Amino acid sequence: MDRMFAQLVERLDGLTAHEYLWEPADDAWTVRATDGGGALVDGAGERDADPPPITTIAWRLWHIAVDCFDDYTRRFGGDTTDAPAVWTLDPAEAMETLHEKWLGYRSAVADRDWWEELGDSWEHWSRHSIADMAMHASNELVHHGAEVALLRDLYRASFSEAAP
Repeated sequence: MDRMFAQLVERLDGLTAHEYLWEPADDAWTVRATDGGGALVDGAGERDADPPPITTIAWRLWHIAVDCFDDYTRRFGGDTTDAPAVWTLDPAEAMETLHEKWLGYRSAVADRDWWEELGDSWEHWSRHSIADMAMHASNELVHHGAEVALLRDLYRASFSEAAP
């Protein structure tokens, strides 16, 4: 997964604030500023949207960092609360947090018995092994990373060098 994570980070080099929050379609899920100066994630915790919404790069990075890596790390400690619905409007801060959450997840699985059952804090995954969860985490990183890459390609094709 180190190589997969490095590919995503490399693909995000030069990410601008406009690109990070660009909504490629109406009703896209993103991260929105609050009156209090924070930022909330659209649809955080919703799992059954049908059809799934179009999302922004900001939303996808929250999903990878917090809804996946941080959630998995917290579950190893028995914490089953929903992923926080707060994120950042700053792409540099998002990249720092993504890296921090990646390192936390990586550390949480590094020395575990990969064939051990996950346990009760994993709810419907409880009877699965750590290896199963790690494969799922790999899938989340790769497919959402690919979606981020596609959004970057679409953004580049949609705006000239003078993008706002």
